[in-house]
Amino acid sequence: MPVNKVPSNVTSLTAKEIEDQNLPELSELLFRNIPGVNLSPTQNNTFQNDISYRGFLASPLLGSAIGLSVYVDGARFNEGFGDTVNWDLIPQSAISSIDLIPGSNPLFGLNTLGGALAIRTKSGFAFQGTEIEASGGSFGRWAVEAEHGGNWNELDWYLTFNALDEDGWREESPSQIRQVFGKLGWETASTDLDLNYIFADNELTGNGFAPESLLAQDREAVYTFPDDTDNRMHFINLRASHWLGQNLLLAGNAFYRNYRREIADPIAVERFVAPGAPRAGWVGVKLRF
Repeated sequence: MPVNKVPSNVTSLTAKEIEDQNLPELSELLFRNIPGVNLSPTQNNTFQNDISYRGFLASPLLGSAIGLSVYVDGARFNEGFGDTVNWDLIPQSAISSIDLIPGSNPLFGLNTLGGALAIRTKSGFAFQGTEIEASGGSFGRWAVEAEHGGNWNELDWYLTFNALDEDGWREESPSQIRQVFGKLGWETASTDLDLNYIFADNELTGNGFAPESLLAQDREAVYTFPDDTDNRMHFINLRASHWLGQNLLLAGNAFYRNYRREIADPIAVERFVAPGAPRAGWVGVKLRF
């Protein structure tokens, strides 16, 4: 359905807007661009933020009262157990557009109380050429990202990968992101067929709160560590649509999702280092062919 026919205040983001801002993860992008979205770093990791939209929550923390649905190319992305949302599993470089549809709508399934987030990925027809980007900055952060798209007659293809490592601004708080996305498509005037694949293998550290007495000596200190979350996912999605007439479209999708999470509980350890507030810097280089 065209966005202008949806009877609600739909907010949209394009691939150009996402690329121009060059933010490291999706939840912060939503926070900065969509009115009504608030951000909460409950897990103390950049890639594990909670977002609330008009009071309704989307969170990676199991047990949270989820009130938003997330879809990627028509396939539900909320976890089957608890309806949580792992933002680190969505490759941001592969996003073509984002629509946030507010309101409770049964068409979007379970727990769509505050709204639904519809994410569409890039294709080789719309995004052609090769782009490579490398960046680095404070606290041991470095990132490499590359994408390539093209087409031949009715056939198109698109591939992107993203790798990011950081030590974290706190002690004992490293994170590692590995994401791969590929799409193979076939499109004519009346038929569109796409096969997508997402792979993610991420190691996230979100060490918990520290006593004020400890932070008074060192703003980077942690009270307990490690609090690690390792996420691994294989996601395959087959989408097809065919116009049966001028006003009748037949469409559907079938997907397979294999997701595994491993969590390490923290061990009580206190760290005292020289005092001082963390400072950050960032620089990047991009090449496009």
